[in-house]
Amino acid sequence: MMLDEMLGIHRSRVIDCAVGVCLSLLCVSNSLAAVDVCQPPTDYSHLSLAYSSHAESSFAGGDGQTNQRNHNVDLLIRPSESWAIGAGHHYDILGIERLQPQSNGHVHTVFFPLHRISKSGNNGVRFSLAPALAASSNVVKDPGEYSADAFQLLGALVWTRSLSDRTMLRYGVCGDHRFGRYELYPSINIDWQPHADWTIELGYPTTRVTYRASKAFDSSLLITPDGNEWHVRDKGLEKQSQLVYEAWLVEWAFRWKANKHIAISASVGRQFDNRYELTLLDDRPIRLSSDSVTRFGAALAWRF
Repeated sequence: MMLDEMLGIHRSRVIDCAVGVCLSLLCVSNSLAAVDVCQPPTDYSHLSLAYSSHAESSFAGGDGQTNQRNHNVDLLIRPSESWAIGAGHHYDILGIERLQPQSNGHVHTVFFPLHRISKSGNNGVRFSLAPALAASSNVVKDPGEYSADAFQLLGALVWTRSLSDRTMLRYGVCGDHRFGRYELYPSINIDWQPHADWTIELGYPTTRVTYRASKAFDSSLLITPDGNEWHVRDKGLEKQSQLVYEAWLVEWAFRWKANKHIAISASVGRQFDNRYELTLLDDRPIRLSSDSVTRFGAALAWRF
């Protein structure tokens, strides 16, 4: 995801941010979550490609190993200050060894976020909605296999209040699969710019600190929940179940702005408190946790 000149903003830019449309500019990494409707959209149109991967980690109890690879394509279009529309496809490979789940671990999430931003003076409110299809590859390629279990409806209602020229408050409620199974949860953040080169976003469910080293280079450190739920079937399309993944991610990301349109980012992070819920081919549901593991990522973004 591209990053604007966020850390060198002047007073009027801070006031604009109070409506909640520029906070996501801090994010130079890409979460594994299907779509983060809890965060505001960027205030510019962009197309981004991202990849992340981690090596094998062992399940608790010696039941096997797991690994992950993630491929994300995200498009956001801002036709006006009040509206943002988008589309995305996240293709995740959850490798599960020495077990026989009702899926090969190739899962897809296709989503279509819509954001409506209203503002009055220095305050604002944002309503976001994102219908999504989340399913394994053998379900996605056969529309005849779609069911209500494969569809998601994610949303957020978030208010923003300007507390000062350098501080603003965001609060509201979000509903999504960031914690694995669908949850409604409160969202609250204090966003503070103590210095022209620093921005701090402190709160729940995401906390982030961003430093701008120059006009072309910046980095950020964040902690955020990381999960999703997919409807899966076995190869013969005879068995079906839900595959749930949840974790927390601490990630350090670096972004280089090659020019006003192109940005390249790289990240290294640590996934911890990893948990899986899945059903085996013998119809036995199991819950597993795996070791913390290091994750590497890269992204290319085009701003237009």
